[in-house]
Amino acid sequence: MRHVLRKGHSSVYLQYDYIGDSMGIENLVATARDGTVVISFDVRPVDSNQRMDEEHLHTDELREIQLSDEYSIDNLASFLESPSAGGKEIIVELTTRGRMLRYRVAIGPAGLAFLPLVVQRLD
Repeated sequence: MRHVLRKGHSSVYLQYDYIGDSMGIENLVATARDGTVVISFDVRPVDSNQRMDEEHLHTDELREIQLSDEYSIDNLASFLESPSAGGKEIIVELTTRGRMLRYRVAIGPAGLAFLPLVVQRLD
């Protein structure tokens, strides 16, 4: 089962140990695959600053992805509550510079207007 969480452009906040970056993304999708929920998106920097920030994904350890788009958060919550999602494990797959990075996810406590996805690198 595949569910589009947000069509078009959106953004996320990427938190590392000592720095954080806002980053443009596209194609935010949730998919149920063999008992796992996979949240996927493509990193799409919107300017030269974000293109430089994208380098952190390749050099630093990502700790958290924060969704701040209310529409996307609501769609994700609905998807996770659906019986067809049936996922026990949640994975994020993000594509950056032609490379897919995969992370195991624990959903953190929602803050005011954001949903933290605490991540651990898989590969």
